Order: sequence, then structure tokens, then C-alpha cells
Amino acid sequence: MKNKRNLIILLIGLITFFFIWMYIQRVNFDYNTESKFFSPENGVVYQEQAKDVYGILALIGLILTGVLIYKRKT
Repeated sequence: MKNKRNLIILLIGLITFFFIWMYIQRVNFDYNTESKFFSPENGVVYQEQAKDVYGILALIGLILTGVLIYKRKT
């Protein structure tokens, strides 16, 4: 049972790290007046609102990971 719990904590932690990485990456983009960023390297248009979603998901993941780690220790 402990191995399953540790695996879940690890998985949620990795997903949270991904969301944090995406949030930091999107914050550094220079958006235009239409709240869009065009990537000339791959031709993709990124919306500014996506960074807020990644930030919220990262925050939820951090809280969930913290709660699971706390519960594991008690």
C-alpha cells in the first residue's frame, strides 16, 4: 500500500513540475496587443490566457502534493 501511495505522490509531483515549467516558459513570452504570441520557430500561436491555467494547475498540484506528503508522514 505504501508503494502505491509513494508512486501517486511521485506522479503528481512530476505533473506539477511540468505545469510549473510550462507556466514559467509562458510568462517569458512577449505577447502582442491581441494577447497572442507567435512562435516563428514552429509557427504556433500561444494565447496569453493559457499561462493562467498552467499557473492554477501548478498551484493545485503543489497543494495536493503537499497534502499527500503530509498525510504519508502521519
